[in-house]
Amino acid sequence: MDSLQSVFLKIAAPFFFPFFPNQRIYVVYIASALALAFAVYLVGRASRRGSMLRGFLGYCFPKAVYAHKSAIVDYKYFFINKMSFGILFAPLIVGSSLVSASTVDALDFAWGPPDAAASAGIAATVAFTGLVVLAFDAGIFGAHYLQHKVPFLWEFHKIHHSASVLTPITVYRMHPVDDLLSGTFIGVLTGAVHGVFAFLYGDGVGAVTILEINVILFAYYVAGYNLRHSHVWLAYPKALSHIFVSPAQHQIHHSKEARHFDRNIGFIFAFWDWMAGTLYVPETHERFDFGLYNDEHLEFDSVWKLYSLPFRKLIARFRAPEGIAQ
Repeated sequence: MDSLQSVFLKIAAPFFFPFFPNQRIYVVYIASALALAFAVYLVGRASRRGSMLRGFLGYCFPKAVYAHKSAIVDYKYFFINKMSFGILFAPLIVGSSLVSASTVDALDFAWGPPDAAASAGIAATVAFTGLVVLAFDAGIFGAHYLQHKVPFLWEFHKIHHSASVLTPITVYRMHPVDDLLSGTFIGVLTGAVHGVFAFLYGDGVGAVTILEINVILFAYYVAGYNLRHSHVWLAYPKALSHIFVSPAQHQIHHSKEARHFDRNIGFIFAFWDWMAGTLYVPETHERFDFGLYNDEHLEFDSVWKLYSLPFRKLIARFRAPEGIAQ
């Protein structure tokens, strides 16, 4: 009975994502994005005539975006993929707790167990809070960089970039292979941080949280995260754009134009891109279309194709005569 209940909860989970603070479409994050979108709308509003509310709703939720065929595929894929992923694929991810325990064992072997766990003060708590987020973000960047640079992985990552329009649900347009890679990178790096602090402080240190979410991550989600996958252009000042990835910078990441390829790979912090040479900071509001080069994104027009096309394209690549580009 317990196993059946667990399966049911995993299947039903996507319907409750807006009520889970650990999900990126949590109502608080959506509400804060709407507030920022309204500010952007007011700044760019050319005329005060007509209903402000109606004008904002038309600006924020244009039918051409939210009723677009690509968006509808996103909605379907979100439910189908999230219902199945927790059951079929999530158990394959290398977990943070496993890496944490292994790290403690490795440190015990190298230096011997400490005589007594140190007392964790404010400095240790702040350091742990920051380092966990830094490791989390480094894991996402590392996996994402490989997804763009390794041809095999790019075939799977293409489905995220195959969206012709962006909505907050587009964040979930990820192939399970992508999720497995990202989840493993995050698990390894955050697990190592947990392990080091567990070795030093036992169970006596934890992150500063809001609604059980790391306070830094919570602040980032509240600061307009859901505008990243939208048509609402919100850019940060140039200096800040070298530290944090703005919604506008991530929209550039989804551009189909050659000058934007493989740019702004980072999730929270832009300095990873700066170090890797992939940072692109816009000087002004840029206009471009979303999708893949040569309109390849038009092939990904159904949920089934989001799952199957990467495999079909890889098979075609391996079957191609030597020297013929695919």
